[in-house]
Amino acid sequence: MSIDETGGGQLRSAELEEMTVARIRSLSADWSEDAPEWALLEGDSRVGVRQLAVQARKQWARQRAEQARIKELLQFEQRLWGRGVERVAGVDEVGRGCLAGPVVAAAVVLPPNVELPGLNDSKKLSARKRETLNCAILAQALSTSIARVEVQEIDQLNILQASLKAMREAIDGLEIVPNHILVDGHIRPGTSVEETALVDGDARSMSIAAASVLAKVYRDRLMVEFDETYPEYGFAGHKGYGSPDHLKALRLHGPSPLHRRTFAPVAQLLVPKRSEAYLTFADGLESADSPEELERMGHFIKEATGELTKNDLRALRGVYRNRMAALKIETICKRDADTKTGVTTS
Repeated sequence: MSIDETGGGQLRSAELEEMTVARIRSLSADWSEDAPEWALLEGDSRVGVRQLAVQARKQWARQRAEQARIKELLQFEQRLWGRGVERVAGVDEVGRGCLAGPVVAAAVVLPPNVELPGLNDSKKLSARKRETLNCAILAQALSTSIARVEVQEIDQLNILQASLKAMREAIDGLEIVPNHILVDGHIRPGTSVEETALVDGDARSMSIAAASVLAKVYRDRLMVEFDETYPEYGFAGHKGYGSPDHLKALRLHGPSPLHRRTFAPVAQLLVPKRSEAYLTFADGLESADSPEELERMGHFIKEATGELTKNDLRALRGVYRNRMAALKIETICKRDADTKTGVTTS
């Protein structure tokens, strides 16, 4: 058996056996997957040479799997393009679950001949891979747009509405008006354009995946910039998500202007600390087992108003009302139970 070393002269198997593994590796780099030379390597007596063949087979298998994944990633766009819908926009947002920083959305219109190997949901990619893909997307896309909704508006609207607003603004910012919009998630942003919501869309649609990368890279860079202004929170590392280090910094320094006041871990830190007197009276009100005992606790609280702040008194009134309502319900339920069993209560 012989192999063709250069496309001209031939090399016999005996001569192959005299070659070093490094030399064979160099030669095999140019062989196609179906080249007969691989069978010769697979039958070689040296483990290192056989491993070259095994590694090559695995690499081709990975390449075929990636090609199939990329083809699958374009299935929704291909269907729309096939129907004559030429301008398909993918939309995604990032930062929805963060405790700090804006929510960012991106919109991308890709051409049918797009080539973005390795593209996936941005959360599944390394920071370096996202940066590489970010450049490739910007170079190939027909149009891209990024929009952000700031913390103050997130607290006013709620995070869902803020995310949808960011998506709409990203779509409006496209220089090419899309014919159809593919959006990640199960809720559509509500534009005048035909929309399709795809759960896990950033792993199912190339346009959405591209949008997720652009949004993620933009927001991560933004949080690194914020880290220079607020270094004590470590924004460059956790990007505003609720990591243990972030929560520790929050407890130590309190919320910054970038923190979302309506998110529970932040909101809890904004609740005023209660005095010992408040805690004692609140416990007494909660444990009262009759309206009479509750009223007695109310008198004690009135006598101790000098020890309580206005916020404490306001909160205690709420505890009092809630406990009184609960006791009345308990009394009614007890009467109903006694009536059914024939027991008369006074």
